[in-house]
Amino acid sequence: MLHCEGMWKNTQRSLAALGLEERILNGAVLASLVFLFFPWLSGQFLGGDPVSYSGLQFYVSYIGGTILVLQIYILLITFMPILGGPQIVKRAMRSSVRLWACVQVAVLTMASLSVLTRVTYEFRGLGIRYGVYFSLVCSLIATLYAFLQWQEERRTEVQDLFHHPDQAPAQAPAQEVRTQTVAPPPPPPPPPLQAEDHNIRL
Repeated sequence: MLHCEGMWKNTQRSLAALGLEERILNGAVLASLVFLFFPWLSGQFLGGDPVSYSGLQFYVSYIGGTILVLQIYILLITFMPILGGPQIVKRAMRSSVRLWACVQVAVLTMASLSVLTRVTYEFRGLGIRYGVYFSLVCSLIATLYAFLQWQEERRTEVQDLFHHPDQAPAQAPAQEVRTQTVAPPPPPPPPPLQAEDHNIRL
């Protein structure tokens, strides 16, 4: 029992330590995942009973399933190490892989919206619902913040490349050489000697 409480406290501290951009990114991915189960298409199909389809049903079921897998993968990249599991992706590649996955989710969501739009043209009794719109907006937000994190990581790598810590000791001898080449100021001249009077006896 105490071990579980300790793990839960460590998880809470790790979640609280996440940056604002990291929270927004994962929150947007989670919201986009939830909206997969909301109505994406509803109405009367061929004059029959009212129907309602989520992002995992009807014509977009395969696309929705792929989106679901990618969203779970993005969340696991962040939360698996926090929960004490292994790292799915190396830290150096995490931002790049997550950006790629977020872009794929956004593109597939837009493709789903395009398919549903065509379906509504063919079947006038059906209409596009809010689930696909909210899912698309959340996926675009996640893509934006994934890009910002990827850009920040690239900027940090460039700064580390041009400000390598091995360069700091190399500057010290140059400063010493400059201090050694500067000659100290000459000492002031001694005061003139006064002639002494000597009595010469003839």
